[in-house]
Amino acid sequence: MTLDLRSDFLGPPTRAMLEAMAAAAAEPDGFELRENRHQRALEAHAAELLGKEDALLFPTCTLANLVAVMAQLRPGEVVVGDAESHCLTSETGGIAAIAGAMTRGLPGSAGQLPLDQLRAALDAPTDPQRLGARLVLLETTHNRSGGLPLPLAHIEQVGDTARSVGAGLHIDGARFFNAAVALGVSPAAMAAPATTVSISLNKGLCAPNGALLAGSRELIARALVLRQQLGGGIRPSGAIAAAGLVALETMLPQLQRDHDNARALAAGLGQVGFAATPQSGGTNIVLVDLGLPRAAIDAFLAALARQHVLAIAFGAGRIRLCLHRGVEASDIPTIISAFRAARAATGMAPQEN
Repeated sequence: MTLDLRSDFLGPPTRAMLEAMAAAAAEPDGFELRENRHQRALEAHAAELLGKEDALLFPTCTLANLVAVMAQLRPGEVVVGDAESHCLTSETGGIAAIAGAMTRGLPGSAGQLPLDQLRAALDAPTDPQRLGARLVLLETTHNRSGGLPLPLAHIEQVGDTARSVGAGLHIDGARFFNAAVALGVSPAAMAAPATTVSISLNKGLCAPNGALLAGSRELIARALVLRQQLGGGIRPSGAIAAAGLVALETMLPQLQRDHDNARALAAGLGQVGFAATPQSGGTNIVLVDLGLPRAAIDAFLAALARQHVLAIAFGAGRIRLCLHRGVEASDIPTIISAFRAARAATGMAPQEN
């Protein structure tokens, strides 16, 4: 059996999700864009869980993020976020290409923005040649920092700073519930400082597909129009929505198991000479710093694949592993053994911890 740790969207759906999909697919779906009862139930549950007035189903979190920007900015206005955030590095420049917004990346620390620089960016004077910064982006958990959750206090500080100048705050929450579980806070408390929040249903929650955007009724009404203009409407939506609702209602305990497995894996890799983080405070992502050039990283990944473990390159000298429902605690020794075998096959020396 191959253990595929390239992403947590590879976690298999549960039997309950598949049964809910089959039952929903057998029902009449509805003609209007939000007529399907499963979609409306999913959106209502998500809005309540996040403490927002409304929510809207999307096919992907990337599209939900893009629409969140478009719903809150005019073309030419500025979005401020961490320079290493997913919205700024990994969504094919959609904010600029489609929303027409300028982006300003600040040098964050594990996704946390430098508040003095954020205030300066938001307070910058505007004139006919320079439109202002009207939206702040945060990402939690922060992917490129190894799945670290942003502290609730930081989210609140950023929200206060944005509101003080009339700007919005969007949280890219592809792994939002991982962050809430890791911090031990309610999703609503973590979402409260934000004007909009996106969540992915098919990361650690293991639904086959789908994402949601939550916010005020006014913003979600605007988002519905924008989603349709971008071709992101889902009809029929019943099967996807039914699985997503099961995911939201049942999968939060799974996230803690993924976090525990990630910490055990990072610790175990450290014990055999690999620089793996985070070992505490993280969620379901493990980064292994091999300190190798890209060609050597690719060779190591190929050797790892021959041991039936799949991972991805992730920045200079690093690889990433995502824990999910398809990986059990009993698989961790197998993964560690695969790393040792790949190191031997590529002639890599053990690292000093």
